[in-house]
Amino acid sequence: MPKKIEGLEFWPKEKFKGRSIRIYGDEKPGEGELTVIPVPDDEILCDFCNNLITEFPVPVYFGHALCLKCWKEAKKDNKLD
Repeated sequence: MPKKIEGLEFWPKEKFKGRSIRIYGDEKPGEGELTVIPVPDDEILCDFCNNLITEFPVPVYFGHALCLKCWKEAKKDNKLD
């Protein structure tokens, strides 16, 4: 059985549904005008290289979705095997 890696989850496509981006105005964070932009459910991008992710489940490392290429590099660079 592979060892558990802290901060690592594998998300199915369904877990990415209903997301949005929240942008606040120029005031202090959490204050001022809030703009909410919905993110299409099928628009899942790698947080490292911005490539479209099409294979599931998606490795999510400390909240960052990774494509398989970036996940392999992160595993190698951080000795996570």
